[in-house]
Amino acid sequence: ALENKLVDALASSAEIEKTLTKEFGWSKTDKNYRAISYYDYALKTPADTGDSIGVVFANGAIMDGEETQGNVGGDTTAAQIRDARLDPKVKAIVLRVNSPGGSVTASEVIRAELAAARAAGKPVVVSMGGMAASGGYWISTPANYIVANPSTLTGSIGIFGVIVITDG
Repeated sequence: ALENKLVDALASSAEIEKTLTKEFGWSKTDKNYRAISYYDYALKTPADTGDSIGVVFANGAIMDGEETQGNVGGDTTAAQIRDARLDPKVKAIVLRVNSPGGSVTASEVIRAELAAARAAGKPVVVSMGGMAASGGYWISTPANYIVANPSTLTGSIGIFGVIVITDG
């Protein structure tokens, strides 16, 4: 690995411990070099610095009601946008859309809440992922700015219906 420059150096556990102790000091309590576990590090939240940007994800097919695994829940997503709109510390909202569309009713619930956020004076930015088609496109329309990759599949607000004819 060293020869192929896949690593910078090779060291035993004892050598690593010696280097880390020299760098960070020794903890008499833990009887180890001073360190923080990954678990403790991951649990630390950043200090409240005041203003923030609300980020809401719409990833998956848009469905009525609450969010489920792999789907966008119209009520859930609208509630997240509403929370960001009503929070005075949230100064802007980013909606990340990666959706082929879905329920027209749920899409309208989300779109209306995003429009309310914009009407309340919060800047709204939509960031389109690989797809923002149909309802995914519709929920994006109230944004102040829409950012999409050149390869994003977007557009096509279409509807269809089925009429069952039983005679003849």
